Amino acid sequence: MAAALSILTAVDLTDLRELRGTDLDNLLGEQGREWANRFGWDFGPSATTIRRFLDARSLLGYALTHSGRVIGYSYFVHEARKALLGDLYVDANYRDAETERLLFRKTMQTAAVYPGIKRIEGQLLAIDIALDVERIFDRPLRIYPRQFMVRERLAELRIPPRDIEGVRYVEWSDRHLDLSCEIIEQSYRSHVDSLINDQYRSFAGARRFIVNTTEHPGCGEFARQAAIAAELPGANRLAGVCLGSRVAERSGHITQLCVHPQLRRRGLGLELLRRSLGGFRSLGCQCVSLTVTTANATAVKLYESLDFETRRRYQAFVWEAG
Repeated sequence: MAAALSILTAVDLTDLRELRGTDLDNLLGEQGREWANRFGWDFGPSATTIRRFLDARSLLGYALTHSGRVIGYSYFVHEARKALLGDLYVDANYRDAETERLLFRKTMQTAAVYPGIKRIEGQLLAIDIALDVERIFDRPLRIYPRQFMVRERLAELRIPPRDIEGVRYVEWSDRHLDLSCEIIEQSYRSHVDSLINDQYRSFAGARRFIVNTTEHPGCGEFARQAAIAAELPGANRLAGVCLGSRVAERSGHITQLCVHPQLRRRGLGLELLRRSLGGFRSLGCQCVSLTVTTANATAVKLYESLDFETRRRYQAFVWEAG
């Protein structure tokens, strides 16, 4: 049970740069167990990264403490004119709307006045507060409902292949990097997801996204066996691409699925996803997750047709300075 609201009179906010990695050991351990149980994710790599930045005194955000013990934390990272709210977590014994909101507002306010920041993005899968009522410096957040979906029982996967003329499927490799950036930029033009993540709006942004996905452990370990490129032989472009990461020993996650706008409605997205799920199965994964914006009804319908079930509804948000 969450603590009574009076707990707020006995908590303190501490700059994360005043703490070391060991100060969050117990809290990160609890968060790891919760992420494993709720989402099937191994939080270990993320916890290691957080400790490293804490020890370097370079993690920007706040810890919530009670009687000298860390009971919550939140942080943001920045790049040029944008900040990303990276995570927010409160000990289950003290977690309620007030403690989560206290951390959220303080971290957002600090990010909003950080030098050069004009935009803040975030997708906090595990928090429970309603963000549509929040205002930061009298400016509202734009809210985009999203879904965390899971496909269990990969061993029972029985999806017939689709033969699409002129398309060849191969394992994604680094030679597909620039072509993948082009198709992401083209596919997300005027798409709701480009409002949530502005990296999708440009080639350079898409490149940062793919490099982060394939080379850094923030969203698991890149799974080449489950990353599929749909090539068009003789053409200097891709028909589609599906990327994935292994987020736990027996869990995979689809990080990107997109199809060239001129080749949609041919079953290409279904075939890319089918092959990616097969790749995860060959890695020993028993389940695969993904996230999708609720307004993207076509994508939600596709995932449901492959027995993905919604396990969690949450909110992505964007704040912009005036």
